[in-house]
Parts: sequence; C-alpha cells; structure tokens
Amino acid sequence: MTEESLQTAPESVDAAPASVPEPDDYTGRIIRTIIAVVAGFFAGLVCYFFEGMATNSAGSGSGVFAILVLIAAIMIQKHIFMALRLRYTLEKKDWFYQGFMTFSFWFVTWTILLTGTALKAA
Repeated sequence: MTEESLQTAPESVDAAPASVPEPDDYTGRIIRTIIAVVAGFFAGLVCYFFEGMATNSAGSGSGVFAILVLIAAIMIQKHIFMALRLRYTLEKKDWFYQGFMTFSFWFVTWTILLTGTALKAA
C-alpha cells in the first residue's frame, strides 16, 4: 500500500453512512411516537367515560362523538410538538403514522374498556 492510500483509509472508516439518522432526530421520532400512544390512550378513555354523550335518545350510539375525539387527539399533537420544540413540519407519511398510532391505541383502549364493562354486566 502506498502512503497516500493509508492516509485516506481512516477518513472512509470514520464517515457514517447516510441512512443512519442523527441522534437528535432519532430521539425526536421516539418522543413523537410516545405522544401518539399517549394521545390514543387518553382518547380511548374519554370515549369510554363520556359514552353517554355519544348516544341518542334511542340508546344506540352513532359514533360521531368518538370519531371527533380521535380527530382532536390527532390534531392536538402538532401543538404538543410545538410546545416541546420538536420538528412539527412532518411529511404526509409521518402524519399518517402519527394518526395510525393514535387510532390504534384509541381503538384498543376503548375496546378493552368496553369489553370489561360487558363482562361485568353479564
């Protein structure tokens, strides 16, 4: 090996691949995921405890209240990101991810609570 190739080798070893995210970006993504999980959990709790507001006079629910709570939980996340000084100008796929995570935890939380209530009544 020549002296020139030995000098350039350490530079190529120290260079990080372009696909590895920066630590700050990685931490921010984890925090955004946790916010989506918590928002979905609380949206499920709100839907369970205020279930009476979602029922009409016939006693059957239309589901509009629950969907509005879910949409509010997704939309409030941008303001939480701004308050925590996280990057809030996300791409469409990132907002889809935030919405899906919120929906998933909302649905699971609300379903588990409703199932527990149905088992107590039986």
